[in-house]
Amino acid sequence: MGMVGKRIRALCVAVVLAAGAGAAAGPAQGVSAAGCAGWQVDTLVRGLEQLENLEPDGRGGFYMSADSKIYHLDAAGQVRTVLANLRVPRGLQLVGTNLYFLAGGQLWQLDTGTERLTSVAPLDGNGLLRLPGGDLLTTWVGTEGGPSKGLTRYRPDTGATVLNWSPVPRSEGLALDPEHRAVYTDDLFTGRVIRVPLDAPDRWTVIATIPGLFPGLDDLTASRSGTLYIAAHTAGEIHRVDPNTGATCVIAAGLAIGQAGPSSVRIAPDGNAWALYTTLFDGTVRRLRPPPDTDLTPIELP
Repeated sequence: MGMVGKRIRALCVAVVLAAGAGAAAGPAQGVSAAGCAGWQVDTLVRGLEQLENLEPDGRGGFYMSADSKIYHLDAAGQVRTVLANLRVPRGLQLVGTNLYFLAGGQLWQLDTGTERLTSVAPLDGNGLLRLPGGDLLTTWVGTEGGPSKGLTRYRPDTGATVLNWSPVPRSEGLALDPEHRAVYTDDLFTGRVIRVPLDAPDRWTVIATIPGLFPGLDDLTASRSGTLYIAAHTAGEIHRVDPNTGATCVIAAGLAIGQAGPSSVRIAPDGNAWALYTTLFDGTVRRLRPPPDTDLTPIELP
């Protein structure tokens, strides 16, 4: 969920950055075929700005951040621009009727009923995740410049910002685990998937590695069953990961590659079932319908 140009320019330092990775490696990696075949992909929307992030609206539609805009896609497939002339909007989180998002070094709150926009706090980052209790986490990719901010934790009740709450060296997306005891994030440069315990954020571990020279992990989500789904924008793929074994597989390939690939992935309703939805930097929104017996029920916060 960061700026594509910066990512591509940063490739030359990826190996150097990876050398300082830090935490112990996870379990031995493998490729699993279970639950990987039979996904059906279709395109819902074309022709938008480069899309960064995706957030279900709870009514069959989505909010989407782009180069300079926030769009809304309704359940009927109609797109409207909610906000324009923003400076690189990134992570999105909908809490009730309030849409929180990162843009221009600030955390913003949009009342989706009145469309009143409020600056909440100076907060930079890419990914955005609400934790149980209401705190917010952001990620630091490593292409922004300056010292590492790791995972930053913002506490709305006090206004306090805790930089390097978890000293993960580079990360993009964020997802909560089903038990609400940890968060998952991913490393753009190395393809590693990382688990961060909420009660011991300095003890993060690598639980899987997506194969390939530079898959370009961008964002991820988790189902109630604990399975992770990860957007790899450089490879143009969506990956399925078992966090317990580290087994990985590709459920959708050839979506678009390089700078045009998938940027975000979320679980949302598809009629009476669930599907994965992904935004791409090519300005499209795709739907991935799973094979039978795939539990895609999303995780809910209390």
